[in-house]
Amino acid sequence: MLPSEPSTSAAGIGFDEPLDMLLSCHQKVLRFCGQLDKLPHYVAEHGVNPAVVNTCQGILRYFDVAGPLHHADEERDLFPVLAERAPDCKPLLTEISIEHITLEGMWHRLREQLQALADGNVAALDTLLSEAFTARYRDHIYHEETTLIPLGRLHLTAAELAALGESMTTRRTD
Repeated sequence: MLPSEPSTSAAGIGFDEPLDMLLSCHQKVLRFCGQLDKLPHYVAEHGVNPAVVNTCQGILRYFDVAGPLHHADEERDLFPVLAERAPDCKPLLTEISIEHITLEGMWHRLREQLQALADGNVAALDTLLSEAFTARYRDHIYHEETTLIPLGRLHLTAAELAALGESMTTRRTD
């Protein structure tokens, strides 16, 4: 695997702490963004080798599986409860939902390129798209961590947090 930024996610975080789990997911996204940032230079220097293929496969797997689950955790479970408990945050929730749609659209274009790169096409990766995707994801994470997560900590009850954690668990076991 390409050298990556160190992971700062805490070991042992579980769905019984759903807001912390969302933060942990953000740390994983940042790690993959770091790998995406390094990928063009690495490929230019080393070509497509097993490290590039493994890195591409890891990035693909994360954003194809965990990314959509994370967005579903927020949109299907966290947002409705927050909208009910703090109605004034509805514009923020709409804004974050739009960010999700934008990121998903960018991902679909980038995904094709990463798959082609993993298949040996050295010229497949559009560096500008990759840079835009990682920059936008970093901004999105900052936005959520400075607004959404604090609102969740402020407004959600222990029972609501427990229900959120259970739903997140169920989403991953069904």
